Amino acid sequence: MLRKFVGDRKSGLLFQTSTGGQLLQANTLQDSLHPILNYMAHDYGGFNIFRRFRLTHLVKCGCPIELKHFWAGHAPKHVSEHYTRLAEERDYRLIWAEKIGLGFELPNSAKKSRFGQLVQFRKAV
Repeated sequence: MLRKFVGDRKSGLLFQTSTGGQLLQANTLQDSLHPILNYMAHDYGGFNIFRRFRLTHLVKCGCPIELKHFWAGHAPKHVSEHYTRLAEERDYRLIWAEKIGLGFELPNSAKKSRFGQLVQFRKAV
């Protein structure tokens, strides 16, 4: 999906405005994410809601804590994490990525939804 989005571009910003400038977080929240959350009757949040969703999904799927920590991009908590060498264990990471999945389904490209790829969940009370 990302390769299709990037296409043949070799330079510039990955996500950019229509004029090629930098996307500002405040504008993206105001123009995109918050209207989507409002439409879904969901509490407002920033982009950290995606990180929280992913980490929750990893825990629920039984992902090893060292791998969850590695994927979250956290600094090592203990010296033993320097010795696990997860960055070098690509096959191991791919096996777990396949087991865990995304935690949501990507929409069919033939179906056009109003808000792209977000899935509607019920509001947590």
